[in-house]
Formats: sequence, structure tokens, C-alpha cells
Amino acid sequence: MKMGSNMQRNPYLEDRDKKNNASANLPARLNILLGIALTLMIALIVQLAFLTIKQGAYYQSEVNRNDETIEKGNTPRGMFYDATGRVIVGNKAQAAVTFTRGTSVTSSTMRGIATKLSKFMTIDTKRLSERSKVDFYLANKSNNEKITKIITKKYKNDKLSLTTEQINMYEVRYVQKHDLAKNVDQNAAMIFQRMSGAYTLSTTFIKESDVTNTELAEIGERLSEFPGIKLGTSWSRQYPEGNEFKTLVGTVTNEATGLPEDRLHTLLAQGYSQNEPVGNSSLEKDYESILKGSASQTLVTTGSGGQIKSSQIKYNGQAGDNVKLTINARFQSAVQKILEDNLPGGDVEGAYATVINPYTGGIYAMAGVDRNHETGQKTADPLGNINHAIVMGSVIKPAVLATGFQKGVISQNNTVLNDQAIKIQGTPAITSYWNQAGTPTPIDAETALERSSNTYFVQLGMKIGGQTYSPGSALGLRPDAFQTLRNGLGQFGLGTKTGVDIDGETAGYRGATTGEAQGKYLYETFGQYDSYTTLQLARYVSVIANGGYLVAPHIVGALTQGQPNSDKQKTVWTATPKVQGQVKLDAGEWDTIENGMNRVANGSDAWNTGGADMHKLIPKVHAKTGTAETVTNGNQTYTESMVAYTPGQPFAIAMAIPGMNNYLDGTNGKISAKIIDAYWQYVEAKPNSK
Repeated sequence: MKMGSNMQRNPYLEDRDKKNNASANLPARLNILLGIALTLMIALIVQLAFLTIKQGAYYQSEVNRNDETIEKGNTPRGMFYDATGRVIVGNKAQAAVTFTRGTSVTSSTMRGIATKLSKFMTIDTKRLSERSKVDFYLANKSNNEKITKIITKKYKNDKLSLTTEQINMYEVRYVQKHDLAKNVDQNAAMIFQRMSGAYTLSTTFIKESDVTNTELAEIGERLSEFPGIKLGTSWSRQYPEGNEFKTLVGTVTNEATGLPEDRLHTLLAQGYSQNEPVGNSSLEKDYESILKGSASQTLVTTGSGGQIKSSQIKYNGQAGDNVKLTINARFQSAVQKILEDNLPGGDVEGAYATVINPYTGGIYAMAGVDRNHETGQKTADPLGNINHAIVMGSVIKPAVLATGFQKGVISQNNTVLNDQAIKIQGTPAITSYWNQAGTPTPIDAETALERSSNTYFVQLGMKIGGQTYSPGSALGLRPDAFQTLRNGLGQFGLGTKTGVDIDGETAGYRGATTGEAQGKYLYETFGQYDSYTTLQLARYVSVIANGGYLVAPHIVGALTQGQPNSDKQKTVWTATPKVQGQVKLDAGEWDTIENGMNRVANGSDAWNTGGADMHKLIPKVHAKTGTAETVTNGNQTYTESMVAYTPGQPFAIAMAIPGMNNYLDGTNGKISAKIIDAYWQYVEAKPNSK
């Protein structure tokens, strides 16, 4: 049978043909894939060879790489000397335990060190913070992992993704909420807190005082078990001239107190560690940058794992510069004792005295006593001379007289006014203590100073304010009267800060001048309204002593620097007198003021206010007493004050005793005379002139 074109196709044969065709194409595809794989393998081999041969040394060096960093150490603080070279504040070396934080030290590592160390050393835990307890708890790997699981599971269920910082924050909150850190070893936690205060490769004190011999021995034997822990030396302040200088010079923080809270961030930014010693008050604080010195520097080499491989001292450090004061230490102590021994009882609040060089402004002594009237306890308070404002009374009358001269309301050739009762409408009558009847009695300016006539200076003050007194008249002063009088007093530095080189000074208090307070102007004229500090009085009397120049007082006389291998000091800065203003008067006007003050201290008038103790002084002094009526603890009290100077000598004194219950008992003269005698004993030899 002839086969035609309509013959049916065999499905099996067709499928077979397709499979045979696919099999025929398979070797070509494999060849392509194998070629690609071979190419990649060759590329990898070439790259590996390049890394091994060409850059192998580089990567090997990276594995063995060392980091070099400068580790800073501590040096002794500068010392304080008095004007004669006596050490007022020195340094005492003592054993200490320190910690230097490595480059890769973790919280967990520090916790382990602290825990081991706590078995051989006990430290003060008063400043252990609650946060440090939490951090110490979480630094335990087991505790941390457990809390982390709880936190991540909770927020994973809430479909929230957390950063590492957020996880840490929630971990702390969790531990605090459940009070999990309450039973941690506080001694170990406190050691951990101090270690945590160190930044990388800085050294901080773990214990800087009262380290026992047993602690030194136990830790010294096991130093290899405590990475970063060293036995070193710390410096604590000592006061060879007496602890009362601590109040004057200030204090330094220690490991127990830590950095002051109000300056914490600033000091940390400056490179201080948490418990590094730093000046905390007065001169120690003001001269911190000078006293701190420069830290020693050690080149520390660390491996890639953070372990310290070697260390080499590059710079031994330099002790801080020293501060030489104008204070005479022995004289300062004598004045302090005079105040304490002669302070009355009752409501007396304290006593303050400043002795100054009127030509340079250098302060020889600045002593003070604060008294608790309930217990009678006395506390050294030398800075009360700059921050305790007191209503001083009649000591300011020479300044009022000077203002009267300048305003032309009185002349040196005619200073006579009547001491008489002052009766102004709307104000209580004012009389002098020696003329309480108010009988008109003509007196001149010098007598007014010697007797301390209140009514003389009320009338003079009214003239300065634009009104002549007339009995029974209303007060009719110019609107600027108060300011005019205060400006006159301000020439002498009364009512303004002195600019002394110690922080914390006050300018005193100025009362209101309008409305019902206008009548207080009359009391301003004899020192019974505005308040001043004792140091302001010292600067004020210095103006009279030196012939009219307002000189800024200071307590720092020089800065010195120790010299290598020598006991000698190199002076790097010396204080010079700073003139702040000038009081201009004619020679005759100055004579009137000085003669009046001479009569106060040496006069024979029946109503002389100087007192027997001042009269006995050799060489003679010029002075002005002051008494102000005050109220203390609800009782009528008085402030007794005194300013004095020795003509032609570099010496002036101001003192005040607030809160006395007795009136005009002469305590101010007795104390002042003792201080003046002590000056000639301790500061300079008494001149032969009388």
C-alpha cells in the first residue's frame, strides 16, 4: 500500500525526537556554566594571592597593631604662704589606691575588679548613688542578660524595635521599679562608682586617704588580679598655722565629696574625673587653675585587645604654682584670738576686724567670729568681713563732713553749728547722747567728731540736701538729696563692693528713699540707715590715712613657682596697688578731718568718745568710733564700731561688733587697742615717734 501524505503521526516518535534534541543541546549549556565557575574561581585565587602576597604584611600589622596614648597623673597642689613666707596651707603625702581605665575596659570588667577589690579594702559609701547601684547590678552579665530578655520580649510583643540606648534605659527603669539593686554589696558598688568616674586612660582615686597598712599589703600582693589598680600617692591639705586658715583660704574636695554639683559638667569637660580634688571655696576655688599644676604624662602602649603592653614616663608633671598672701599668719591668729577672747555675751552676733595697708591695699589680717547667741558657740568667720553687712553708726561722719566741704555748705574757716534737738514734722526728735535735753550748744567740726554729735551731722546733712534746719519745720530736701549724700559716701567706697580678690563679697544694703522713707535721710547722716561691710570700712579709713586715694584691697600678694632641685621660689606675678578713685579736698579740709579724728583717740574733752584704751596707745592713732541702734532677737541692741590709723604708717584698722546689749561700754576701743598693739608686735617694729 502506497503511503500518502495523510498518514497519521506517531506521538511516541515525536516525543522521542524532542528528547533527543534536548540531550544534544545539554553539553553546550554545561560548558557555559563551567566556564563561568572557572572564571570566578580564578578571580578569587588572584584576589587571595593579592591579599596574601601584596597586603599580607599590612593585615598582619593590623592584628599586631599597638595604640599609643598619653595617660595623665596627679601632682601636688600649689601651697599658700603668708607675707613672711610661712606655710599657711601645705600638702601631706599619703598612700592611695588608684584606677587607670584601659581602652577596652567594660562595665562588666570593672564590676569584677570592684567585687574582688572590695574583699581587701573598705571605702566610705555615703555618696553611693542609687543609679550606681543599678549600674553595678546590670554590670553582672547574668543579671543583664535576664533583664534584656524581659525588655526585648515585652517590646517585641508590642511590635516596637528598640535601639541599644533605649534597651539600656528600659533596663534601668525595670531594675529601679522592682528594686532589684537594693541588696548589692555597697562597698563593691562604691568602688565601681569611683572606677566608672574615670574616662579612658585617666587615673582616678578609689581611696585617697586612711588607707591602712593591711589594705596596702593585701592589695599589693594581688595587683596582678586587679587590672588598672595601682598603689600610689595622694595629697591632702594641712594647715601648719592652724585650722582657722581653712575658712579664709577655702577647702578642696576629696574622694568622699567628689566634684561640686554646681560645677560638675564644667569640670568634667575640662578633663577632671568624678572624684578628683578641686578647689571648692574661697581662694582654693578662685585660684584653681594656678594651684592645680600640670599633670604627669605617661606614654601607654596598648594592644589591639586593649591590654596595656608597656608604659613610659614622658613628663613628671609640675606642682601647682604657690599663692603668697599679704596676710601675716601670726598676726592673723592674734587678731582672731583677740576677737574671740573679748567678745561679749547676750545677743552679740559676732565680731569682725580688718587690718590693711592704706597705701597698697594689702590686707594684713581679716579675722571674724560668728556667735550663736542661744548656745554661745563661736565659729571662725573671717569672710564675714566681706559678706556680713552691718549698720555701722557714727564711724562714717568724717565722710559726711568731707561731702559738706565739697558741696560748699560749710567751710574750713567756719564749721560751727549748734548741737540741738532736731524736731522735724513727722519724725521723732533726734538728740546727741551727751546733750539729750537738746540745749543749743555751739560746736565746731572737730568737736563734733570728738563728741560724735548726731545733731551736728543731721544739720550738715540737711544743708547738703538743700535745706537749712529750722525747729518744727517740715522736711523739704531736694529730690536728689539721698543720692547726693550717698555719692559723697561712695567716694570713700561706702556702699560699693571693694573689689577684693575673694568671691562672695556684698555691697551692703541701701534702704528705700521715697515715701515715708524720706525721713530716713536724717539717720543716714550719722550712719544709722545703710549698712556696710567691715572691709568697706577698712578701705574707707584708708582713704583718710593715705591722703584721699581709694585703693582696692587685696589678699593675694604674689604668685610663685617652685624651681627644680631647689627650695627657692620664683616670683611669676606680684600685686600692685589699684587706685579706684580719689577724694579731692583742700589741705585745710583734710586737716580738719584728721584733727577731729586725732581728738577722738587722744582728746581730753569731757565727752570724748575714744576711751582710755585708745588714749594709751603709742604711737598715737587717729580714730572714729561708731554706735548704731539695732534690734537683735527682738531686743534693743547696739553695734559698736571703730576705724583707726597711725599717721604716716602703713596701717589702718576697721572693726565692728553687732548685737551688743550694752550701750557705749568701750568694747570697741578695748578690742581695737589690743589689735593695734599686736600689729606692732607681729607685723613691723614700733616706730620711735610718739
